[in-house]
Amino acid sequence: MANLFLASEILEMNVTEEHNGAAFYRALSENARSESLRKAAAEIAQQELKHEAHFAKLLASLPAHEPAESYPGEYEGYVQQLLRNKMFSDEAHAIATAMGLSDKAAVEFAMQTEQATLNLLRELEQHVEPRELPLVQQTIAEEEDHLAQLKKILTMLD
Repeated sequence: MANLFLASEILEMNVTEEHNGAAFYRALSENARSESLRKAAAEIAQQELKHEAHFAKLLASLPAHEPAESYPGEYEGYVQQLLRNKMFSDEAHAIATAMGLSDKAAVEFAMQTEQATLNLLRELEQHVEPRELPLVQQTIAEEEDHLAQLKKILTMLD
């Protein structure tokens, strides 16, 4: 498959994921039983909002892109396959998920979400133009930070 993805596509997906993630963590901060989890989730929600804004700004600075396809629909099919692994279909789903889980289960789910996002980004990393790789790597670093924070929170709940 050709290099179908540019940083703009990755950032567009990430803007949506950061938005839904912020909704999840905001709902978790409002519903968690553990005070430490409420505080940490509120902080992560704020970070997600900052990341969303940062990625949206980066996205706006990039030129529009028409992917080169080997056959009609190749790009859309590939994107849909990758998005099947996403944890939230939309903001409402993110909120409902946070409200329906225990503290520990919510943190474990959040870790799975962050890992799924990292897996997507690492897959996409293979398809971007080399000049755009630093933007993707910056996105990966942000998600790795979230995962590390969640691991620390999980140890506080055990």
